[in-house]
Amino acid sequence: MSEPAWERLRAPDRRALLVEAVRDATVAELRVTDGELPEFGGAIVFDAWFTDDGARTIVRAAAMDDITVTPWEISASQLVVEGSDGRLEALLAGSGPVAVDGELERQACACRGISVDAAYRAIAAGWETVDAVKRATRLGFGPCQGRRCVPWLAARLELSLDDPLAQITPRPPLVPVPISVLAAFGPPRPGEGN
Repeated sequence: MSEPAWERLRAPDRRALLVEAVRDATVAELRVTDGELPEFGGAIVFDAWFTDDGARTIVRAAAMDDITVTPWEISASQLVVEGSDGRLEALLAGSGPVAVDGELERQACACRGISVDAAYRAIAAGWETVDAVKRATRLGFGPCQGRRCVPWLAARLELSLDDPLAQITPRPPLVPVPISVLAAFGPPRPGEGN
């Protein structure tokens, strides 16, 4: 068994990281295996989202070689996830389709594997609050504790975001990421090139 992803983004002996400029890529299909991108030097995924139109997935990842980190921002038409612990799907739940171990499915709660259809069936059965649907379907009880699925569900139930039943606790990235890697995605400082 390989070491956990959060251990793979840590410099040996707590040395400072040398972070390269962000590399951009656009691909038709992006394969994520056990939280890594094999086609991008084994870069470890730490953030992902769908574009507003849902047509593409944007993935941020970082590859480490000793203390040198190469950050990636990759745009993909299709995301294929293999050997997942559920965190990536949880981050993307309700936002668009993700192929998980060969099956293309739109999930409302990927942590628990609850499909959008299951959530809609619970709503159609008369469950009218996030809490009621959550208890009827197990949606929101996974490791992310509703980070993605509860806001999606609240919107489907036409609950305002300030409704106590629609509140969620903010969560950190998928895995802890050194601040120097996150800073690489920020705007360039005056006098620096892009």
